[in-house]
Amino acid sequence: MPIRRLPDAGVFEPEEVSVLQGIFDQICARGGIDRKSEVAEDMAINLIAYYQQGLRGEELVRAVVPKERRP
Repeated sequence: MPIRRLPDAGVFEPEEVSVLQGIFDQICARGGIDRKSEVAEDMAINLIAYYQQGLRGEELVRAVVPKERRP
């Protein structure tokens, strides 16, 4: 599956990449989302976009979790 690029994704510090990866992995594990699926790819794009907009912590997680996977 081709990777869709984010416009102006910028550069992330290693610590930021680690945080984003951890959030992504956590959401995939909790939601039973295949990390290589289109749902996961869309989620990753949204994760980066919301992070760049300044969302952090639980607010970021809630914004990224697909609606059909929310409790």
